[in-house]
Amino acid sequence: MSRFSVRCRGYTLIQIFEQIDQDTMPWIVKRLSGNDTGLTGGHQSGVYYPRSFFEQAFPEILTTQSLNPTLSIEECYFPALNHTSHDLHVKYYNNKFYGGTRNELRITNWGGKHSPTQDVEQTGAVFLFAVEKTSQGIKAIGWIAQSLAEEELIEAWLGQEVDPGKFYQPVSGDTGSVEKPLPIPEAWFHTFPSGNDIFRYIIEAIPREGWNKSLDTLLLKRRDLEYYIYRQIETRNILPVIQQGFDSVDDFMKLALSVANRRKSRGGKSLELNLEHIFRDEGLYFQTQQQTEHGKKPDFLFPSARAYHDPNFPEKHLHLVAAKTTCRDRWRQVIDEADRIRTKHLFTLQEGVSSRQMKQMEESHVQLVVPEPYLKSYPQEWRPKILTLEALTKAIRNDQSRTQDLQRWTA
Repeated sequence: MSRFSVRCRGYTLIQIFEQIDQDTMPWIVKRLSGNDTGLTGGHQSGVYYPRSFFEQAFPEILTTQSLNPTLSIEECYFPALNHTSHDLHVKYYNNKFYGGTRNELRITNWGGKHSPTQDVEQTGAVFLFAVEKTSQGIKAIGWIAQSLAEEELIEAWLGQEVDPGKFYQPVSGDTGSVEKPLPIPEAWFHTFPSGNDIFRYIIEAIPREGWNKSLDTLLLKRRDLEYYIYRQIETRNILPVIQQGFDSVDDFMKLALSVANRRKSRGGKSLELNLEHIFRDEGLYFQTQQQTEHGKKPDFLFPSARAYHDPNFPEKHLHLVAAKTTCRDRWRQVIDEADRIRTKHLFTLQEGVSSRQMKQMEESHVQLVVPEPYLKSYPQEWRPKILTLEALTKAIRNDQSRTQDLQRWTA
């Protein structure tokens, strides 16, 4: 075992943060997708990272002077698991410049099923990866969150939630694929708008009327724009304060906590607002955050709380939709949200769920709903059983169209 592994042996997650910050190591955080862990059964192997990370950590590999240039990471040590993956390959697949089609970067050779990153049960987990480059070679530290508490520690260190499909690193211009939006109101650069204010802007920029693609792509496009707008507003509001400096550590901590709490609040409401506007535009009858049993408040109850609590309303016409950005270890929270509704629908942005958890969901009568482009991140044998947002909306609309005297229960 190298000095690097010895130094990190037995480290806590907090100590890993301190080591990364002390050594100014290039790092990146993401949620492992089904493609990363091999859940989808594809032939590609390895964890995908954006070009911006390779520019920061391995700039020497970004060349077209040779075919598929490769670097070796001597080891990646996982302190929490006391596991070491040896001889990882940092590879630039650049055969596009040699008559082929590939132009992507990957870190491969993690060690197959023996590696934590290639364990399908880790799909959806938060993964922190940091690189140490010395004259003796390249080594890395890896930490895969094994609990919600560890995820929250990493998110607290980042100052924001870790969304599926996004990357978090010290320097990143990644805000998703966003077309040039409408002019952002100047007032927002001085006073933070509410989430509803931002979403009204989103609806104006990307209206439902005239949208000729699926509801799934509409949701994703709006979500990308909302994230972009928020980061623009945050930068204009907060950066000048940071540049002015602080008179005390307490003043700095107050600002940091304020920014982190605002980000967390935005992350929690963004998906719900997105779905709410789509359900409303599609003419569905529903209510949000209405109490059922035991003080539970589902995100979306169809057609209404009045119908749910009236025993004369047919149970077959009641529906529940929970919205969770990630569902790993969180899907069980949905099971007892409404006793009268046997099958609960869970909409998530998580890119992949293991077959074992899919089976558990099925046995617990939890029906997974994901954006259509994300289906490819799920096990092939389960894809026919997963609904898209378009399919879910259509099914509820058809059911409500057959429900007699529905307006009586929603007035």
